[in-house]
Parts: sequence; structure tokens; C-alpha cells
Amino acid sequence: MMYLYSNGAVLEALRRAQFRQVPWPKRPRVFEFLHQQGLIATMRQPSSPVPGPHEPVDIAVLTARGKEEIRRLELRERSSHWIDEKALVYVLAVRAEAAAGPNCLDR
Repeated sequence: MMYLYSNGAVLEALRRAQFRQVPWPKRPRVFEFLHQQGLIATMRQPSSPVPGPHEPVDIAVLTARGKEEIRRLELRERSSHWIDEKALVYVLAVRAEAAAGPNCLDR
């Protein structure tokens, strides 16, 4: 089932991943969506150096594409239109060169 998320929900989730606050097993549903879009990935967090057995934990982290997207959304957040845009359904921004295709300059 595909869920739709608002711009505000996506920005908040990207911020949580940016600060590495979310263990992957406890991730909210929006993280699955962001993972499918290539905006977040998982990374093994080393276990703490305290006595006793501790399992390493996978956490959500931003990918390079996720870092670009959080910058884009934070710029939008500073605009006067954010109040309206925040509640709109999130659509992943596609860079112009990627949308035009690999041979766009050969024409």
C-alpha cells in the first residue's frame, strides 16, 4: 500500500534521520517511503563500549540525495508560501538534467 505524506512530514522525518535519532527497527512508516525514494539508508551503529553484551543497531541516515532534498525543503520552509506548502502532498523534486535524460545536450 502506498501512503501519501505531506511536505512537512517528509521534512521532519529527514531531520530525524539527519540527527540519527531513529533505530531502523523502530522507524515510522514515512521512513519506508523515504528509503524507497533513495533519500535515506541504514547504517550499522557501533555498540557502546560498556560491559555486557550489546547488539549493534541499524539506524536511518541521509543519503547524498536526502541531504540535497532536506536543503531544498528547508529553503521552501523559509518562504512565505510554506504555510500552504507544508500541508501539500510531497512530491520528490527531480533535477532538470535528470528529467531531460542522459543525452539532452546531444540534440
